[in-house]
Amino acid sequence: MMIPKSNKNEEEFDLIKVDNYNKFTSESGHWYDQDGEPMYTIIGANGRERNTTLRDAKTLGLVPSVTTIIGTIAKPSLENWKINQALNSALSLERYEDESTESFSARCKYDSKKISIQAAEQGTKIHGMIEKGFLGKEKTKPYKIIKAWLDETYPDEEWIAEDSFCAKQGYGGKVDLYSKSGIFIDFKTKDNLEGKDPAKLVYDEHGMQLSAYAQGCGFKDVERISIFIDRKDTEIILYHVWDKESQKKHLGMFNNILEYWKLAKNYDSTVKKNGKKKTKKTKT
Repeated sequence: MMIPKSNKNEEEFDLIKVDNYNKFTSESGHWYDQDGEPMYTIIGANGRERNTTLRDAKTLGLVPSVTTIIGTIAKPSLENWKINQALNSALSLERYEDESTESFSARCKYDSKKISIQAAEQGTKIHGMIEKGFLGKEKTKPYKIIKAWLDETYPDEEWIAEDSFCAKQGYGGKVDLYSKSGIFIDFKTKDNLEGKDPAKLVYDEHGMQLSAYAQGCGFKDVERISIFIDRKDTEIILYHVWDKESQKKHLGMFNNILEYWKLAKNYDSTVKKNGKKKTKKTKT
């Protein structure tokens, strides 16, 4: 069944949302300079802000993010989920009268990604809630719960939140939380966490991310923790402490993917000078 042309404005609105989604989730924006400062966007020749590209990175000597590097590996279960979402959208959306295949495909693309977009937005919000607490700005409920667990499990630690770095190996990143003694923590948000086993929520990519962060910050013998926060009920929080044995494995996996990325992109991002690392120390 075709929808009358009177809904054309709705179609155009959806297409704008597709463009915005592509703009703000583009992998091209995840770059850091050699002082560890994020360079997700730059000012273009026309004076307008735009996403940083690989070409910009080569010109400016930028390094890719940890998540950009890990994002190059295939994730079959995730790809199957995306395909199913796209098929559901194509079968459930009604097509506008005289709507081109390109326009309908774009609407299906956006519709299939709405869940991911909303989840990402909520995840960013929750990260911000926790970050405020560790930066001494606002002690939110999820922050208090996590801080209480940390104080009990790792007493007398000084925590550093949202610290960015540039590693000599040629990559950068921003660590959610780590301690001076080498405890690295990454926050993840998920739905329906109640009653779940945190050991069944983690993947090698999570371990690689934490291992890469530790290496980038100059640590070798580290503790790695993935903390999961429920998107709908932020008081439901699960903790997974990684075993020491997998640290070497995950670091090796990441470094090999990094070398693959450099060859595939024809860009050796290895830092030729000692990058500076700016830390934001928090005493909480």
